[in-house]
Amino acid sequence: MRRTGSLTAVLTCVGLLVSPAAGDAGPQRITLQTAFAPDRLRTPTTIQFGFHVLSANPGQVPSPVTKMSLDLPAGMGLATSTLGLAQCPPATLIEQGLAGCPASAQVGIGTAEAEMRVEHEILDESATVHALLGPPAGENEQVLFYVEAITPVGAQFVFPGVILPASGRYSGRLDTTIPLIPTWSEGPNVSVTSFSSTIGPRGLTYYRHLKDRFVPFHPRGIAVPAHCPRGGFPFRADFTFLDRTRATATSAVPCPAPHPFGR
Repeated sequence: MRRTGSLTAVLTCVGLLVSPAAGDAGPQRITLQTAFAPDRLRTPTTIQFGFHVLSANPGQVPSPVTKMSLDLPAGMGLATSTLGLAQCPPATLIEQGLAGCPASAQVGIGTAEAEMRVEHEILDESATVHALLGPPAGENEQVLFYVEAITPVGAQFVFPGVILPASGRYSGRLDTTIPLIPTWSEGPNVSVTSFSSTIGPRGLTYYRHLKDRFVPFHPRGIAVPAHCPRGGFPFRADFTFLDRTRATATSAVPCPAPHPFGR
C-alpha cells in the first residue's frame, strides 16, 4: 500500500473558545476538544478530536461550516502505526457504504450533530462518523469521513480530508471540506453543530489472512514521541463558514505526565 505524508496529532483534553479572524464579523463561536488515549509519551495512542459550533445570537442556527483545517504537532503520523492497511474509493463508499470497504481501511470512528430550522422550530439531527483511508489525492494521503445520519432523516455523506505537508512546529495539516447539506430542495442548509472522530485503533478490528482463515487483530496506534516539545504539543484550527466568516485558534497541548515506570 502506498503510504505518503503524515497524519499527525497528539491532542490532550482541552476546550478552546475560537475567536473570529481579524476583520471578520464572527457570528459563530467554536469550542474545540481534543484528547489522546492512552495519555503517555513513547506509547501508541488513539487520537480524539472534535468541535462544537454555537451561534453568537441566541436561538439562531449557526452558519454552516464549509471547511475545517487542523495543523497538527510534529513527531507523529500514520506511518508510525498499522492503521489504514487498505483503501476505500470515495465512489464505493458513497454507493455501497461501509459494507463496500475493507475493514482495514477504517482509521477512526465518531459522531456528529446538526441543526436545521423548519419554520419557527429548530430540529436536531444525529449521525455516526467513520474515518477511512481513501486513495491518495495527488501526492497526499486522503482521509474520508463517512457520515451516516440517524434521526430524523436517514442520509449518507462523505467529507473528504487531505493531509497536506507542513514544517516547523507542525508536521501536517488535515484539510477537510464539509459539503453543504440542504434540508430539502431550495430549503436551508443543515448546520453541523458538533463533530468528533478518533484516529486510532480504539473500537477498530482488522483481519489478516492466516492459512485458510481470517484472524482478527487490533492495529497499532500512532506512536507518541519520547519527548514533548517545550511548551507542549502545538496545533492550530481554522474554520470557514458559509457566511464567509472565519475562526482560528492556536494552542499548546500540555505534555503528558511521565509514566511511573519511565515508559
